[in-house]
Amino acid sequence: MTIKHLLLELYCSQSRIEEDDEIGEAPSYCKNGFGEPGYHCFENNCKHLGFTYAPHEIAYSSEFGEVPDSDAWIGFGGEMIPHDADEAQISNYKKMWEDVCRKKIDEAYDEYFKRTRIKK
Repeated sequence: MTIKHLLLELYCSQSRIEEDDEIGEAPSYCKNGFGEPGYHCFENNCKHLGFTYAPHEIAYSSEFGEVPDSDAWIGFGGEMIPHDADEAQISNYKKMWEDVCRKKIDEAYDEYFKRTRIKK
């Protein structure tokens, strides 16, 4: 069996604020009501679920593989790209970002074992 982890940005086409007669009730499998998508939306092929790619991101996921809050992920972009950068420079910055992220993942693994004193 092959395993592949994906980072996706999920969104619900319905908003909790908009729950009314026009939209109807949230489906019974909807864990937190409209506007709070998660794995349960995929499991139930929810018609309100939308998603997009989350390129160049690093994240911590909780028990069910969901990123708990905005402090648990960061993605490449915004202020990380100089306003005058060309495509080649941006490509180099993305590679640098990848290198930094991979290093931090290795550091987190090592630090965990250091703190717990568990033998690898």
